[in-house]
Amino acid sequence: MKCLIVYQAGGKLFGSEVGWKRSGSGSYRETTPITVPQTRDELDKFAQEYGYSVEWRGPELPASPPPAPHATPTPETAASLT
Repeated sequence: MKCLIVYQAGGKLFGSEVGWKRSGSGSYRETTPITVPQTRDELDKFAQEYGYSVEWRGPELPASPPPAPHATPTPETAASLT
């Protein structure tokens, strides 16, 4: 699995793909900027599709909020709908 570093700046998400390079008897990380989706759900799908493990830098984005429940009309509003 490849590593994807994601950080937020100015309300936008930025990503860097991490590649490992050999150097003598060791190795080092080399990062390459890439364009990433701008919502948490889309980013999670993107990471899964391309085999990335996401490494967050800075405050982590919260999960997308759950959808609002359907409103049940009160007797007063139900009467006004008819």
